[in-house]
Amino acid sequence: MTQHHNAPSSPESGGRAPSRRRGRRWLWPAAAVLCLVVGISIGGGDAGVSASRYDAVVAERDDLEDQLAVATAAVQDAQGATADEQGALGERSAELDAREAALHAREDAVVQIEQTVAASQIGIGTWTVGVDLEPGTYRTAEPVTSTCYWGIYRSGTNGEDILQNDIVNGGHPTVTLAEGQDFENGCGTFVKQ
Repeated sequence: MTQHHNAPSSPESGGRAPSRRRGRRWLWPAAAVLCLVVGISIGGGDAGVSASRYDAVVAERDDLEDQLAVATAAVQDAQGATADEQGALGERSAELDAREAALHAREDAVVQIEQTVAASQIGIGTWTVGVDLEPGTYRTAEPVTSTCYWGIYRSGTNGEDILQNDIVNGGHPTVTLAEGQDFENGCGTFVKQ
């Protein structure tokens, strides 16, 4: 029998040398499977967290959309109310403007009447006819209840040229005044007739 000797073969002899790698070949597929499992678990775990976060964000968004809808409706209601109030205010303002114009017209009429009445009345004092008052016939507005004096003088004589005068004890004294005369009144208010 021949004995074979297991001598290591060399690459030159055409044989293959036993590889030390052959014992580690299972490591690569195991590492790949391990990476795959770790990746799936990490990805799967994140997917659960992301889904819950997503659901929370969607719920918050829906809440905010509801709040926005309520706020928008409130704004529209307020704008409608404001428009109504502005319309009413505009009407009221126009009404007040018309009333103010009517009031000014009445005030102007009253002022005219007061000026006419004032121009036709003679109070206590000395007045020049044609300057301070109009010529005409005047009578006391109220009856005289005590003694009083009135006098008509030629203008420019400083009361020395008496044309007519009287001391009255009652009644309604009446005087007729012409241009160029001064009238001294001590008997109350005389009104033009």
